Amino acid sequence: MGIGEHIKKASHTFRQSLGRKEEVGSAQSASGDIASESSSSLLQALTGPVGDIGEFYFPPDLIGGICPRVAGKEEEIVWNAAAEACDSERVHVVWQSFGNCIWYLAVRSADLASHINSWCPLAALLPTARDAENLPLCYTYFGEEMAVLMVVTVEELHIFRGTAAVVRAKAERTVRELGDKARTINVDLFRIGQMTPVPWYSASLFEDRARRILSTVSVLASLLIVGMSFLVWLSASMAMIAARHDLASALEHTQVKTMTLLRNAEGLRSSPLREQISKFLNVNDGLLSLNGFLTVYDIKEQTTRWRAIVPPSATADRISAMGGKNIESNDQGVVIGNDAEIEYEASKEKR
Repeated sequence: MGIGEHIKKASHTFRQSLGRKEEVGSAQSASGDIASESSSSLLQALTGPVGDIGEFYFPPDLIGGICPRVAGKEEEIVWNAAAEACDSERVHVVWQSFGNCIWYLAVRSADLASHINSWCPLAALLPTARDAENLPLCYTYFGEEMAVLMVVTVEELHIFRGTAAVVRAKAERTVRELGDKARTINVDLFRIGQMTPVPWYSASLFEDRARRILSTVSVLASLLIVGMSFLVWLSASMAMIAARHDLASALEHTQVKTMTLLRNAEGLRSSPLREQISKFLNVNDGLLSLNGFLTVYDIKEQTTRWRAIVPPSATADRISAMGGKNIESNDQGVVIGNDAEIEYEASKEKR
């Protein structure tokens, strides 16, 4: 029976463990006794909760190690150590930290190209992980074509690969060297099905996703700016249309008022009052030129009569130019008037 058939048998249990991921994550965050960190923290911060994780996979060139911990710089320390150990900057890593130590596993990203979203069961067995046991330990996995041994103590973490016989002998010898407290735990398919999958973390993958997110944000921001520009243009256009409408209304109102004034002016030019004013000004100007003064000026039923007194030196021609005639002389001077005044005086004598 091959590994594929064993995986099919354990798939039901494996799916159940995947369904308990969120519950286990909450329980781990609530525990204040153990300060552990997961390699998926940045990935979760960027893209939210980790989605479905595929089948487990033991990379052929898996590397493990331990390095000193500096609070707040665990990711940088692990990344530098993994890049140096794998001789590549494009690596996938997973780690757990506690106290002054960081235990990590690393693999070149190229080794996972054909196993996207896979996870390594040994990552779930790092110290302080949910499925880890008390140290020191030797974890063994025996497959059809290879076997893996992970030795974990408080001060070291080593990965060994080889045939089943070589790995088994190496595990027995390592347990004897570590002492009575050391144990060997075989990681079989059933145990893997009970584990909580721990996803790999890739800084290069993180950067690629960050670039995609930044590109998406840039496009959305550009669309937002274009939309705002369109709204501003639309508002300005509406304001211009309203201003033009108001200008047209004001122009029309001005034209109406102007035409009204012109009609009123034209009416004043042809009105009888204008003629009467013109006649009065003509008489008044003539009297001023003769040093005379007006004593009577009466308008009645479209008939104007006037009487004035001028000096005796006033000539008949200038009096005629005013439309007047001599009526009589007195101590003040010569009394003159127009035809209407003469007729008016004559009618008074008849009465």
